[in-house]
Amino acid sequence: MFKRSIILGAALAVLAPLAAHAADLPVKSGIMSVSPPSVGCVPQSCSGWYAGFGILGDGSNQEVQAGGIDGRVFSTGGALKLQAGYQLWNGQWFAAIEAGLGYEFTTNASGAAVVPRSGSRFIGTELVKLGYNFFPSTAVANPVNGQSPVPLTVPANLLASSTPYLTMGGMQRRGISEWVTGVGVQTIIASGWATDVKYLHAPAQQGEPATSVVMFELNKHF
Repeated sequence: MFKRSIILGAALAVLAPLAAHAADLPVKSGIMSVSPPSVGCVPQSCSGWYAGFGILGDGSNQEVQAGGIDGRVFSTGGALKLQAGYQLWNGQWFAAIEAGLGYEFTTNASGAAVVPRSGSRFIGTELVKLGYNFFPSTAVANPVNGQSPVPLTVPANLLASSTPYLTMGGMQRRGISEWVTGVGVQTIIASGWATDVKYLHAPAQQGEPATSVVMFELNKHF
């Protein structure tokens, strides 16, 4: 027993300094390494929940087609809106589901005459968005002399951070539910922030004429 105690004590005396020295050594990469924290929503990679606010322009389909969006987007109404959703984007493939709710503050107008409107002023949307980035990139191009110092203004960065998409779903407007289809572009402007511009077309249905709706949105990603 006495001999075992001597051996055990000697072993502890040798191992104690070695253990203290090992604790001071850096851990090698790939061995007991800790996974880096998630970077969240950044250009070229943005998946997760988001929420934000925006404005909605309600114009007749004929006016937008004939005269463009300049001065035509709000020809028959304008609304402030909130939206939230969940998206998957790896810098190339894009998919999202989104719900929005807005309140229309303006009235219908035809020239100088105000046209009485019918139905609710609330506008709701439930959309599915599917897209693909044709110019993906994992690198950020630096501005060159003569360019703005903001990296997003470099065309390569803007293209890599923007994803065009197709969208479809439902819209509740003026007391009825409508089927809508459209297109949009999402752009990651900073870590955790994105803009979203979308156009929706509602064909004539349930007594309402064809409508063109444009939305300008700013979203915070979590």
